[in-house]
Amino acid sequence: MTDEAVSKTPRLSIGAPSDPDLLVPFARRAEQLGFAGIWTQDTLSTGNFSLDGLHMLSYLAAVTERLRLGIGVLYSGRRNPAVQARELATIDQLSRGRLTVGLGIGNEYHRATLAALGIPADRPVRRLVEGIDVMRALWRGGEVDYKGELYSFTGIRSQPEPVQRPGPPIWIGARAEPALRRAVRIADGWTGAAPAATADYLDQIAIVKQELDAQGRDPASFTISRSVYVAVEDTVEEARRHLVPAFDRSFGGNPVYDASGMADRVAVFGPPERCAEQLGELFDAGTDELILYPMYDRAGQLEAFGELVASLTGCLRT
Repeated sequence: MTDEAVSKTPRLSIGAPSDPDLLVPFARRAEQLGFAGIWTQDTLSTGNFSLDGLHMLSYLAAVTERLRLGIGVLYSGRRNPAVQARELATIDQLSRGRLTVGLGIGNEYHRATLAALGIPADRPVRRLVEGIDVMRALWRGGEVDYKGELYSFTGIRSQPEPVQRPGPPIWIGARAEPALRRAVRIADGWTGAAPAATADYLDQIAIVKQELDAQGRDPASFTISRSVYVAVEDTVEEARRHLVPAFDRSFGGNPVYDASGMADRVAVFGPPERCAEQLGELFDAGTDELILYPMYDRAGQLEAFGELVASLTGCLRT
């Protein structure tokens, strides 16, 4: 496991905006405010404008010094794991060892599009498991032999090697119980999805903790994280007034997540002290890192979120 995974001090990170003009000033200000990291997404949705998450991380590596850089989550099978290993190692080199990698199998409704584009979409779990094996083998350096059900090769070498040894930490995005237990077996951490209900997330934490105990694994070696939509306003009503149309724009018609009533199911919102209390409850439940996503007025919300960093993690601000 990696050195990054053993730190259990509660951390607040921030979701990056998909706005080319806002991205750099947003990231630099997040670093000044004391956030632990900044995260991008690997989305297959064409409903809303977005930039490629890996290219965003390469860009952010050049304009930040301390923030960890994360992507949540890369979908198994969408990229060849050997090519992906090189891409991720490159970002780890450019950031001098600040990369965290989120991986997952994605949603069923994406697979028809992938298949139509000639991208193998069958056996997503096997592609995830073997893909991780392939990347970790290549990151170790030297010539690699690998024999799996989907990938088999001999004498393959990949470069550059990542700065972090034996490689960047890998967090699995998962919701179902078998996937949660698998994450504990094969990964450095688990990351909960922002659109999932908070009540479901708390149930999922219980399963992860149970599996850590069943495997006799030191909890300090495994990071539990969650992405969460946050809106800081003077009142709960004002925050809800902004959030409801934002969720309708982002999730209206989504076949997995129902936008109706979503704010109350998944989001943390209201005055700063209320938001801090609710986020604190997630930390108390066993979360190591929360990744905060603003749904609107991203620059203004970033400033408001900075107060949460100071109150929840004791980070120094400048």
